[in-house]
Amino acid sequence: MKLYSQKDVDKKALKGARIAVLGYGSQGRAHALNLSDSGFDVVVGVRKGGASWKKAKKEVSPSPIPVDAATGADLIAMLVPDMAQKAVYESVEKSLKKGATLLFAHGLTSTSSRSSRGRTWTSY
Repeated sequence: MKLYSQKDVDKKALKGARIAVLGYGSQGRAHALNLSDSGFDVVVGVRKGGASWKKAKKEVSPSPIPVDAATGADLIAMLVPDMAQKAVYESVEKSLKKGATLLFAHGLTSTSSRSSRGRTWTSY
């Protein structure tokens, strides 16, 4: 097994990239603040009035609709609770730009069976 450390990171790989973090719970908040503090262009997509909305509003400039955050992003980090992943994915799917990377930090609910664009999804 290879362990990666700070010396393995190439910050230039994301230079100029727009990063959308969808969700602002324990994982989304940590990723968004870390990337922002590291100088990256980060936009947070969080449901207006959702559990994390007030915290996000104090700490970042959140987009009240995840699809707005995802539109035009080069990297989209799906950091919403498992039970919300399917609905959030379906809401942003058509706005994903060609060549964008969709990142899941966890995904107990994601596997196969849906989509007009060849992507598939099943929720357990």
